[in-house]
Amino acid sequence: MARRFNTLNDCKRYLADTLNRLEAGEIEPDGVKVRSYCTQILSKIIAESNLEERLRIVEDKIAEREQS
Repeated sequence: MARRFNTLNDCKRYLADTLNRLEAGEIEPDGVKVRSYCTQILSKIIAESNLEERLRIVEDKIAEREQS
């Protein structure tokens, strides 16, 4: 099943599931390391893109006010 990682909450759920699977003995620690590292990178990308979008909205509003 393909997972979607569109939000930080998606990353959080995936990482929690990964840790639960580790504790259940379903995956090896090395697999957890790889998944955790990739999840960390992806969560930073999502957070930065969210911040970038919010900044664009603020800049657009400021530009609208300056034109008024």
